[in-house]
Amino acid sequence: MKELRTKDFIIIGTFIIFLIFLLSVNYKNKNINLVSGLDWSHFPGATVSDRGIYFKPLGREIVHSDGSVGQLNPPLNLNSHIEIDGDFKITFSLSEIDNQASFRLYSKPPIIYDEWRYESPSVDINFDAVKNIITVRIWNGISSGPTDMRVYDVSIESKVDITFEYTENQIIFFKNGRVLGSIPNHDIFESGQIWFGADSTILGRGWTLSKLNIQSLNGGSVRLIQAPSFDLGKSNPDSLRYLAGINFRKIKIGSAISIGRLFADEQYRNLVLSQFSIMTPENSMKPQFIHPQPNVYVFEESDQLVDIALMNDMKVHGHTLVYAKSSPLWMTKSRREDRQKIMVDHIEKVVNHFKGRVSEWDVVNEVFSKKNVLYKNWGTGLDHNIWFDAMGENYIDLAFETAHKADPQAKLYLNDYGVERDGQHWEALLALVKRLKQRNVPIDGVGFQAHVYNDGDYFDANQLKNHMDVLAELGLLVRISEIDVTGDDAQEQINQYVLALDVCLKASNCTSYTTWGSTDLYGSTTRSDRYPLVYGTSLLWDKDMKPKPAYKALQERLRRSY
Repeated sequence: MKELRTKDFIIIGTFIIFLIFLLSVNYKNKNINLVSGLDWSHFPGATVSDRGIYFKPLGREIVHSDGSVGQLNPPLNLNSHIEIDGDFKITFSLSEIDNQASFRLYSKPPIIYDEWRYESPSVDINFDAVKNIITVRIWNGISSGPTDMRVYDVSIESKVDITFEYTENQIIFFKNGRVLGSIPNHDIFESGQIWFGADSTILGRGWTLSKLNIQSLNGGSVRLIQAPSFDLGKSNPDSLRYLAGINFRKIKIGSAISIGRLFADEQYRNLVLSQFSIMTPENSMKPQFIHPQPNVYVFEESDQLVDIALMNDMKVHGHTLVYAKSSPLWMTKSRREDRQKIMVDHIEKVVNHFKGRVSEWDVVNEVFSKKNVLYKNWGTGLDHNIWFDAMGENYIDLAFETAHKADPQAKLYLNDYGVERDGQHWEALLALVKRLKQRNVPIDGVGFQAHVYNDGDYFDANQLKNHMDVLAELGLLVRISEIDVTGDDAQEQINQYVLALDVCLKASNCTSYTTWGSTDLYGSTTRSDRYPLVYGTSLLWDKDMKPKPAYKALQERLRRSY
């Protein structure tokens, strides 16, 4: 009996080893169908059908804060990606290209900072059916533009089959089975990941991806990774959200949150979903992101962000319905006589879409000018932006009235900077909200952005408290909406962060305290268009996501009961 058992164990052990070997071989030579394997249901502008994945033109661009044209902002699939080890081959087929089609492979998702986009290492394959050329561009992550480019004169038929072989030294392209050309790989996939993006020009009707497969080569491996779980399920008793919840004021503690980072960075995901109880979408609800063309709305990313927030018992503060500096070019170039309808339609569409899920909105954002002349001689100080030029001050009334009609339950805020301190900016805001109240405009509150970018931005407790009290007398709520404190002086950061929180906790009408981001790694004060990245120093966690003294100081303030 003992001898039989030993033989049995040997047979079973040998079988297990053989099975592991077979699985290993299969894993390394796996051929994955990505049309059906990837989750395309949340890809902006994509429609899944029996013919494949149809991508409609979005024409998304990021407009720089000074109003100049920024960068193309094509979408990518955040819900699924591939992990790779070694060489691989991708084959894909495109059909119904009537103008241009762009298919892009990223080593990791690009990062959207404040009004600019960091281009991560990637390769873009652009098909121009008008000029009959295929253009291949490679970004290496250390420059805003492509580091290498090849142009191939070919015929673009109704269906094009492309093979992309990535080896140790180069990328070889095949069209319909024939070598098209090669290009150095520039080590763009050192991350061990591939994320997929697609786009098309607004001059065309879009295109269809009918085939997309990936296969390992030369002993490499490929593996499909689906979206992570966003339900953390447990509250950290040392987190800001927990401490704010047990504080007698029970205000909401929040952050501006990026959809791309939630999917791509586990450490960031765990940080923001555990620490905060109210979320402000950092970019995905701004007009240029959510309404890039007259008849195009892009809700997929913001829908997921809202769903993730609600899943984690976070309120959502919508940002922002009307913001001239973040309007897409088609809005800024529209005829004056059309702008009232454009603004009203935009507000109605967006607020109705999120009705019952987004509990409060920045209806108008940064309405005041930096030009001193507009404040003199009883000037209102209002910025002469595209909406003011078309409707005068009445655009603010109309924006609030439209938002209230679309969702009577949502709280509606006017959000602006520089109103924490005495001065012409504060006086202009106070005068404006008094006029709005006199005209029975349905405004519920004012957001104090509370940015501290240099020594002159410091605010003091008495002025901030007085401003909140004055607004309370007018029946208005207030919130600290975008606080960040730039600088390397830890004590100054503590002073300003804690000062604003302390005043908010003591003001009966202060509802929430939100930082404009969480970690310097993705902070909005990262230097625009600089490669390599030059990080800011304004947030509660550093670029390594380690908590700063200001974070610990906020914890201690929330633990106090007064």
